[in-house]
Amino acid sequence: TFLLAHSYVVSSRVTGMLGIRHNVFRQAQSHPYIRYLWRRMRRFDEQTGMVTAGIPLTVTTVATITVATIMLDRQFELRDMRMRSMGRREISLEEEHQAMREFLKGTEDEYEMKHIPDTYRYSR
Repeated sequence: TFLLAHSYVVSSRVTGMLGIRHNVFRQAQSHPYIRYLWRRMRRFDEQTGMVTAGIPLTVTTVATITVATIMLDRQFELRDMRMRSMGRREISLEEEHQAMREFLKGTEDEYEMKHIPDTYRYSR
């Protein structure tokens, strides 16, 4: 029932895999409109290369743009969060300094200059 091709250099449309001429999938392609669409798509692809090259390139491009956009967005978000936390730290430090100044202003009245005894000086 299977006929082997006499030559391996026979057109791929005439022979299938391993040089066998019998089309195993003919029943699956039995609907004429499906066969017509398949032939049209193959012809379109031979002329333009849109199916074999265009679709994979489009998918790769879209995936790359999507991933790059997500990565850049995350980087900008992290940078913004870092700047905000630094701003909050600077504000809290400024508040602490202001509170310390207010405290020290209150102690200026109690401060007085006293002479240090010579026994506690290192230089003499």
